[in-house]
Amino acid sequence: MADIMLRPDLKTAGGEVCDIMYNGEFVGTLTLVYRESDRLKGAIHLEKQSISLQGKQEVYDYAQSYIQSAIDALGISECEVIVSYSDYDFVIATDHAIGPSIVDEDEWTSEDLLHDDELNYSWLRGELTMVDREEDESVSQMDMLHDVRQHQGYELVVVSENRSSVEYHVFEKDSELVAEANLHIYGSEVIGEIIWRFDPFDAEMDIVTELIVGDFDEEQTDTFVFHMVYNGETVDTVELTHIDMLDLVDEIQGEDDMWIPMRDDYSIVMVRDDLDTLSYEIYQQSHGDLPIGTATVDISSRQLTGFIDFREPGDSDDRELIATLLLEELDKEQEYETFNLSMLYRNKLIDEILFETEQLH
Repeated sequence: MADIMLRPDLKTAGGEVCDIMYNGEFVGTLTLVYRESDRLKGAIHLEKQSISLQGKQEVYDYAQSYIQSAIDALGISECEVIVSYSDYDFVIATDHAIGPSIVDEDEWTSEDLLHDDELNYSWLRGELTMVDREEDESVSQMDMLHDVRQHQGYELVVVSENRSSVEYHVFEKDSELVAEANLHIYGSEVIGEIIWRFDPFDAEMDIVTELIVGDFDEEQTDTFVFHMVYNGETVDTVELTHIDMLDLVDEIQGEDDMWIPMRDDYSIVMVRDDLDTLSYEIYQQSHGDLPIGTATVDISSRQLTGFIDFREPGDSDDRELIATLLLEELDKEQEYETFNLSMLYRNKLIDEILFETEQLH
């Protein structure tokens, strides 16, 4: 019998979006919106070229059983779920939500993609060429961010330059503009704005800062002040000297990983039990009384899936410890075989961890 599971992509009190996994591969999406004791509406879409007719029926049976369980649990009186088995016409997504370019480079250029400050519209034609949502674990968004940290895909281009100012454009390796820098030179001090096309991670700001500073003569320039601007607002200000820059390079290259998070600094508190779904608040003593994140876990099968929406992302060591502590809480609730945990910050995937019982017991 085929291994079928639903991996939560987004889940709230009033709805959910799940990736449909068939024998470990992504084959479609389940979307449900519901109001307890009232209505449930949604859609199931299967990728026609990713699953056979026999597999399609098996997925439909599984999804129907899952929806029936939701109807019973929520006391739904009216249900309507639309089912489709076809290719995609197009995808509308915010920047970085769908990873690398999803169009054929031979047919499209960066000018064919429509951009504004908020949305990146990518239109697909003919057979499905959208991003591979199988999410081959070796090609995740975390790998992409790691590539950025290694300067793969960021190119600094001088647009204009004179004795008192310089303007740069920063491109990804697919020639897509990601930031513009307008800098003024006052003797040994450089001050200016870096205007982003998306809300940047700290690591992305660090990389662009390093690229720009590296373009100046360190014997003639002592101080840099960069205002990071997104959507008309300053999201961060970077002030540093060349000595600071050396420290920044060490941080990016991971040479200062001496911080070890303490277990006692974190606590995991269950705040909601909706039968097949558990919700937890994550607290860190050093960050006060407000939670730094919320975890949602689907326990409807022995293959647990879930995600943590972080308000404070921390670093990889922090997140690994938090995932371990969450797993200890889940041990108290249910036996399981695997636990796939996605971690988000500002709606971007920043980490993903897979636990297996063989590794834990």
